[in-house]
Amino acid sequence: MNKKFKNLTIEILDALLGALEGLATASLDKKEAYRIINGISEREWTVASISKFFNSLKARKYIEVVKRNGSESIQFTNKAKLALVDITAGKMKSDKKYCFVSFDIPESMKTRRDAFRRVLKRIGFRKIQKSLWVCNKSVGNLVDLASQEFGVEDYIVYIVSDQTNINSFISDQFSKFDC
Repeated sequence: MNKKFKNLTIEILDALLGALEGLATASLDKKEAYRIINGISEREWTVASISKFFNSLKARKYIEVVKRNGSESIQFTNKAKLALVDITAGKMKSDKKYCFVSFDIPESMKTRRDAFRRVLKRIGFRKIQKSLWVCNKSVGNLVDLASQEFGVEDYIVYIVSDQTNINSFISDQFSKFDC
């Protein structure tokens, strides 16, 4: 997929997500989705071109089209939500609590473990120890999403805390990266 098309895909998925209450309720009436797309782009979209684009998103497993009460809705898949992790995490503000993630994913699942670790980095986590990571944002929903998508949820623990015995160390880690 070329970079211009990928950027357009992310821009449209982000706009659609912005119309929703959040990742948990990532479902939108298809007609409303058409209106949103026409409102964000300088490009002239026809019903046919939007349908083609949605078919492309569906083929790439970013969305599912479901029928509810006689109308079609577009529902984001975990793959789409993960594509938007950078945007979603970037919009979250730091708070006074830390989200810790610890994991012990078996070697037989190395590919999944590496993919999960990459998502943690994209969310904004910093490594404290080999399998202990921390983030200064409330991102438990994104951790759940990533662990479910990669099928490693049985090996993940996350804890939200406002006080630790390493607060200054953690603050230093985030001040280095201007998070």
